[in-house]
Parts: sequence; C-alpha cells; structure tokens
Amino acid sequence: MQVGTDSGVDTYFGFCTYPGRELRHRIDLKVYPRNIYAFGLIAWTGNDVLNRRLRLLAESKGYRLDDTGLFLATQGSGGKRGSKATASLSFRTEQEVFEFLGFPWLEPHERNL
Repeated sequence: MQVGTDSGVDTYFGFCTYPGRELRHRIDLKVYPRNIYAFGLIAWTGNDVLNRRLRLLAESKGYRLDDTGLFLATQGSGGKRGSKATASLSFRTEQEVFEFLGFPWLEPHERNL
C-alpha cells in the first residue's frame, strides 16, 4: 500500500516559561497519522548521527527518508540527487523500516550514536 505525500502531520511550536525566571524552553509537538507514525518515531527518537546514517543508507538504495516516509528518489539533472517521489512505501513499525534498509534494529533508548 502506498500513501500520498500530503502527510497530515500536525505541528505546534511553543515556549515554556518558568515562573519568576527568565529561562525559556522551546516545545515542539508533532502528531503523526497512524500510516506514517513509524517514520516520525524514527526521526524523533534518535540523534542526528543516527538520522543521517539512515538517510544516507536510504539514499544509497535509491530512496529518500524523512519523518513522513520512505520515498523512491528521482534523478536530478547532471546525476545530482533529485526530489522524492510522490508516494511513500508503507511500513507499520519502525522495525520494518530498519529491516528494509538493512540497518540493525535499535530500541529507542539505544539510538544516540
């Protein structure tokens, strides 16, 4: 099954303040539809090293990976990387995505490489 790129991710960006203090923290809340939930979990439960490794691995196999899906990559001009296809491959779990990419499964608490 394939899903469109109109991801339907709801996002809220805000700030948290502490009474009597100048300190503020940025808050990002994202709500993912069930059909792309696995990709959102992968993107937000690992550090930038893991995310970069997974994106490069996907690219080496002809795909583009982001928090909304795994898309067949299109070829750009002059052999450069193009844009992503209009439909994502469908996976129900993070583990299925890792297996498809050939990357060893990591539990979320193991993803800070």
